[in-house]
Amino acid sequence: MATIEANTTAHANTQTTIELVRPLANFPPSMWGDRFLSFSLDNSELEAYVKAIEMPKEDLRRLIINHTIDSNENLSLIYSLHRLGLTYLFAEVINEQLDKLFNELKLQDYHEIDDLYTTSVHFQVFRIHGYKLSCEARRKNFALFHSGGRT
Repeated sequence: MATIEANTTAHANTQTTIELVRPLANFPPSMWGDRFLSFSLDNSELEAYVKAIEMPKEDLRRLIINHTIDSNENLSLIYSLHRLGLTYLFAEVINEQLDKLFNELKLQDYHEIDDLYTTSVHFQVFRIHGYKLSCEARRKNFALFHSGGRT
């Protein structure tokens, strides 16, 4: 570690000043050169990207509110959007769909689902978005999974 030398000089009026002598660093030239010092941003290119993204975004919005899609597929789509971190783009549409699906939900429907993945997705999506969903209806599916059989 470099030592810092201090030169002190006394003035006639007994005032002391300290001058710091800093060590020089002779670093080699950067291997990147001046490439990043001159950056130009083309707004027209960025606007083209924004326009290109709008079309798939609208298609996805229509897919979320599509009434012909099964509720299991719709919840799987919402779960995928959540895992991708895109729920903020479709927050209103997702909340409307979840309200509709939660109100249509019957606990007996969960006894008919034999797929652990579907049960888990339903449970997780509703819980993530703040819906109070009981664990009791899902307990049968998890017990079937662990026992390896069906009742």
